[in-house]
Amino acid sequence: MRNIILIFVAIILLSGCRPYSVDVQQGNILDGKTVAQLHVGMDKSDVKALLGTPILVDTFDSDIWLYAYTKQKNGGKIEKKKLTVKFKNNKLASIE
Repeated sequence: MRNIILIFVAIILLSGCRPYSVDVQQGNILDGKTVAQLHVGMDKSDVKALLGTPILVDTFDSDIWLYAYTKQKNGGKIEKKKLTVKFKNNKLASIE
């Protein structure tokens, strides 16, 4: 009988515990120092060497590259970041 009471108490105490969730990062992980190295006039190959392969290249305009990143920490709110680079004549024209 005592074992049943201990099991019941353990179940009640543990029922309030939240299960562990892993941190999830997806996409292009870019830091501020890397992005700060971008400058107008860079070649596409230089941008790709610095930032890596973009997560998306516009289907209708290959001069628009999208770098996207999401992070969810311990099952909480999803943090989203996006960087768009645009080229003209194979040179970096704008950074958004």
